[in-house]
Amino acid sequence: MNIIRIVIAIGVILSIISCTNYNENIFKLHNNKARIIFSNHYSHKTPGNLLIYIHGNGQNHLQNPSEKALKFILENNYSYASIDIQDGSKEPFTNNNTGWGNDESYNRVLSLYQYLITEYKFNKEVIVAGGSMGGLTMGQIMVRDDIPLKCAIGIGPVPSLKTIWEQAPQRRTAIRNAYKLDKSGLEDSKMDSIFSKNDWFYLIQSTNKDLVDLYIYYGVDAVFEKDFGGLSSYQALARILESRGSNVTIKTNESTKHGDNSLYEIAVDDGVFTNY
Repeated sequence: MNIIRIVIAIGVILSIISCTNYNENIFKLHNNKARIIFSNHYSHKTPGNLLIYIHGNGQNHLQNPSEKALKFILENNYSYASIDIQDGSKEPFTNNNTGWGNDESYNRVLSLYQYLITEYKFNKEVIVAGGSMGGLTMGQIMVRDDIPLKCAIGIGPVPSLKTIWEQAPQRRTAIRNAYKLDKSGLEDSKMDSIFSKNDWFYLIQSTNKDLVDLYIYYGVDAVFEKDFGGLSSYQALARILESRGSNVTIKTNESTKHGDNSLYEIAVDDGVFTNY
């Protein structure tokens, strides 16, 4: 029994060490929890590059790439940052007008960018990544001019707010909450206006700007197949992005879930963090 306790204790210690190996800062920005993990080469004189991750439904600012991918990212002069874009820890998660590509989500990410660029002097052009639901806000950033981008990475991103609204009725309560609509569905007629203003699939079609390259990496699960509409939804998104000058890469690891953090490893293999 003592041997078992010793082994368990050693495992706990090693786990703590592995979690605290990084130079990180956890803080609040306008009462929203945020975190930055600094690259191995960061200094005020040579701050380097920044990767901002926008998390998925029911997640938070503590989501990381896989350990292998994060190690590579930090070694290649990228710091990694995230902020809570959604409040609520139980279904349907969005319980106070946050998440699902609404303006509050966008403004939180924008405030994080502005704070980090001002405070830590990172290069102004950044990489933005969006996981699942976070892909909606990532897409808005691609179209708007507030955050200059090197490129964007979708980790199993929602391809369109309208698609998930139509394909996944169980998500509608959370989406109504996010956009301050009546929870019973009495105001669902307003969704068409919301799609035109907040859905990146439609924002892309209405922009005249040249858009940065997008890398989409996804796993295959019921959410991808049913809620997202499968690969055809990403292909439709790619077609309109490419008509706006973006080069779109779509790759999968079918053995993972749609937004699994190991998908960053494909981005590493594609040279995303060394080519930009």
